[in-house]
Order: sequence, then C-alpha cells, then structure tokens
Amino acid sequence: MWKNTSKNQVQQYMQHNPYRLLALSFLAVMTIGTILLMLPLSNAQGHSTALVDAAFTAVSCVSVTGLATVDTYYHWSLFGKIVMVILIQLGGLGIVSFTTIIALVLGRRVGLKNRVLLSEDVGQDGMKGLLHITKKLTIYTFCAEIIGGILYTIQLYPYIGDAALYTGIMQSISTFCNAGFIFFDNDLPYAMVGDVLFNINTMALIVIGGFGYLATFDIWSHRKLRRFVDLKLHTKIMLVGTTVLILLGTIIFLGVEWANPKTFGPLPIWNKVMAALFQSITPRTAGLATVDYNDLHPITLFITIIFMFIGAGPNSTGGGVKISTIAVAFLASRTLFNNRSDTEVFERRISLVTVLKANGIIFLSILLVLLATCYLAWDEPYNFIRILFEVTSAFGTVGLSTGITPDLSESSKWVLMLVMFTGRVGVMTVIGTWALRTAPTKPISYAEERVLL
Repeated sequence: MWKNTSKNQVQQYMQHNPYRLLALSFLAVMTIGTILLMLPLSNAQGHSTALVDAAFTAVSCVSVTGLATVDTYYHWSLFGKIVMVILIQLGGLGIVSFTTIIALVLGRRVGLKNRVLLSEDVGQDGMKGLLHITKKLTIYTFCAEIIGGILYTIQLYPYIGDAALYTGIMQSISTFCNAGFIFFDNDLPYAMVGDVLFNINTMALIVIGGFGYLATFDIWSHRKLRRFVDLKLHTKIMLVGTTVLILLGTIIFLGVEWANPKTFGPLPIWNKVMAALFQSITPRTAGLATVDYNDLHPITLFITIIFMFIGAGPNSTGGGVKISTIAVAFLASRTLFNNRSDTEVFERRISLVTVLKANGIIFLSILLVLLATCYLAWDEPYNFIRILFEVTSAFGTVGLSTGITPDLSESSKWVLMLVMFTGRVGVMTVIGTWALRTAPTKPISYAEERVLL
C-alpha cells in the first residue's frame, strides 16, 4: 500500500507540471548517451572515454550545441558517431515528438498526458491538430536531411572518398538540427570557404532548421497567395527578423574582417562576401565555421555573441532566446516613445502576457549567462571576451568556439553542460520544473502604487 501511495504521489507530482517530464526526458537521454559514449566501442582507439568528456559530448549532442572537449572526427569510432547522430536527432526533433511518431507508427494511442508534453515540446499553444503537426514536422525534417545528405555526399566525396556515403547524412542531420558537430576533418570547412555548393547547402539547412516549423508551415499553406499580409503575425516577425539579422550581420562581418590577414584578407571579393554571409547565418545557431574564430577581430566576436544570444526561431532546432522574443521586447520598448499603451505591429496587438514572458526570458537568460561567465572567469586563465563567447555559445546551443573548450577545467565543463541543458530545454522550462504554481481560484487584486524607474 505504501508503495502504491508513493507511486501515485510521484505520478501526481510529475503530471501536475509538464515542465518536469519534459526536462527529465532530456536528462534521461543525456544519461543514456553518456553511458554509451563511455564504452570502449565508442572510442576509435578502443579505450574508455572519461566521464566528463562522454557526458559533455552527450549533453552537447542532445542540446544540439556542438561544443566538444575531444575531436569528433578522430576520437570517436563509427559506433560512437552513430550514437552521437541519434542523440542529435532526438534533441533536434524533440524527444517527445520522436517517441510520439514511433507510437503512431506502431499504432499506439497517444494519451492526453503525452499530448500535453508534445504541445510543450513543439511549442504549440493548445492541442488542436497536434498529431497532424507532429507528422508534418517529422516528414519535413527527414526530407530536408535526406536532400542535404545527398548534396553533402556529392560535395565531400572528392575529399574523403567512400566515407562520404555515410558522413554526408551524418553531417546533414547535424547541420539541419543546428548542432554544429563536424563529422569530417575540422580543417576541411576552412578550405571550402569559397565552395558555392557546400556554403549554400549548409546555410540552407541552418536557416530551414532554425526558422521554426509552424512559421514554415504557414508560409507553405499560403504559397499560392504569395501575399505577406495573409501570413500570421509570428511568421511575419520571423521573416523580417531573420532577414534583418542576416543582412546586418553580413555587412558588419564584411566591414570588420575585410582586411584581416588571418580571416577575410587573403580571399577574393566573392569569397569574402560568401564567408561574411556564412558567418552571419551560423551563429543562429549552427556552429559550423569556414574561418577560424580564434583569429576574428574582438568586434566580430562581440557581434557574434549578440547573434548567438538571440538565436533562431521558436519550435525549431535552434537555441537562444529566439528572434520573436527579442522582437516582442523591442516592440514593447517602442511603446514608451509613441504614447501608446498597447504593443502593436503589422496592425495587430501583442498580448501583455506575451510581452511579460519575453522580458522574463531575456532577463533570466542574461542572468544565467552572466553567472556562468563569472564562474569561468574566476576558474580559467583566458580573457573575458573568449569566456563570454564560449558561455553564450553553450547557452544559444550554437557550438562555435575560440578553441578553449577542450582545455577547460572539469568544473568549468560541468558548468557549460548545465548551460547547454538549460539552453536546449529553455530557461522557463528549467525554472518551471520547480517554480510553477497553480493559479488561485480567486486571485487577489492589490492596490496599484507607483515605483520610480
């Protein structure tokens, strides 16, 4: 009886808050991935991998980050790389989404509890048409990865031979999921800085994976009308925000790095433009690079930090606080100067709840990045900009690095793992696992009083 009571209490505790199950599902997969990667079978040399390195790789894979403490190409065996790709796919598609698809394929019924979790996992408000969206999401993901894999195989074959037949699809999954892992020699992308096919395929996979499923489906459903005004407000914000960030980043990177002898300086003009466009797209939030970030100008590093913090779109494979979150906070700030009480854009009003949530996400995310940066700055000998870069890359689940991650202390690596985990499941989800409270049946409305700002 005590066991049944205890079991029921645990179930009620978990079901009361879907955030807990969602966070624990990611944590469970990360734990299993750590155990598998510690096996000698996963190591190219046949040795066991240290706990901290296996855990870091597993967390980085499931959080689709790409930061690594060991060289992916040389350290891991084919089995280890397959484990990594599975973890990346689970993290990118969403663990609950993935298990739901398996249940549907097996003809199993998806219960109400799983549907609630699924709505949190894919970022869908409400449960109407949820399973249909999940099916479309899965087809969309696999089609993009297969096409990208074929193009990668064609592109990589002259460099790595028959290994391109499986490396291509691995790299496509990593790129589409915005993971940032490179399953071939790390120096090869530097040689491909002017390769049109490689750059276009990679940038397309990054943008498609990080744009957000619901916004993409909205554009597809209006493909015949081809009118911007008919799109949903979220889709409009994502289109404008993505375009502005890509163009702005390209111009800044091109201007700052144009004469840098270690990055853009020696490149022909067309390759400079291609490299600037690539480096503008990859911080949100893929992690692949065609130039060495250790050689970039500090201004470029700082702009990249901002881009990594902003991240990609909601319900996508990307991380960060999200483009729409920044857009809502910006639009809300604008109301201070236009003498309007409502946050408005494109002839639509954004709810106060959304504005408060956006500001909460940004505040808590900045707090997390600052706390983690302070710890690493205290524990590590590297300069502040490189430490901030590494922490923001972990939070934004980007994977870009200035090369200091493998040399960090064990405690700093565990801190980055926590940051990557929080960046993937969401700062609101992590806090919501213990701080979510049930709304009172009769909320009390207190008297309003002014606070000086």
